[in-house]
Amino acid sequence: MLYILANGSMATALAYGLKDDYEICIVGRSIEKLQALAKEGFKTLLYKDFNIEGKDVILAFKPYALENIAQMLKGQARILISVLANVDFEKLQTIKAQNYVRIIPNTAAKYKASTTPYILKNSHFENEILDILKTFGSAYKLDNEIQMNAAMAISGCAPAFLALIAESIANAGVYEGLSKELSLNLTRSLFKSSSALLEHEHPAIIKENICSPGGVTIKGIKILEQKGIRGSFFEAINASSAK
Repeated sequence: MLYILANGSMATALAYGLKDDYEICIVGRSIEKLQALAKEGFKTLLYKDFNIEGKDVILAFKPYALENIAQMLKGQARILISVLANVDFEKLQTIKAQNYVRIIPNTAAKYKASTTPYILKNSHFENEILDILKTFGSAYKLDNEIQMNAAMAISGCAPAFLALIAESIANAGVYEGLSKELSLNLTRSLFKSSSALLEHEHPAIIKENICSPGGVTIKGIKILEQKGIRGSFFEAINASSAK
């Protein structure tokens, strides 16, 4: 069984992504908030009734709550997986565990499609940990903790950046006369097509192959470059990588 501590959007995304392969128990503070998840078939517990001794635990609450929750937890976990941004191994060790794992998934975990960078404190239960992470998407091992912030910006924050792009493209289609439904469906399909291309080709090659001399695509690329979209993404990733 896996125990997920918290019941927010990331916690519930992980719960849904894991539930087909693992029995899930969600641990929280409020009976009222846990009741909705109980109706979805998840087991639930209050912190006051929870002992982490020998258990596999996922921390998915807000980072500022770590100190307070650590004081409530009794025992030593077997595996402690942390989703807490900017909380390093040293801080995590306020909660006792045999091994610690830092991960930054995204909410696509709900559909088993998360991009999840991770790093282990030691090698204990490494294969089991990787099995857990691959249940809700793809997992990418980092070399050290220093890489975590940049990886977090790409895996955890950039989906919001891409959502903004998708929304903008869909809105632009409406501006040009398409219905809202058709423009959104075309945009969704566009992202699926682009994902398939990225599986096999470098993004620069994709762009070059689509742009023909004097064609409509290169004219659009010119506008995007003039507006500084490339530099804007550098700045956005840098801002989201900052502690």
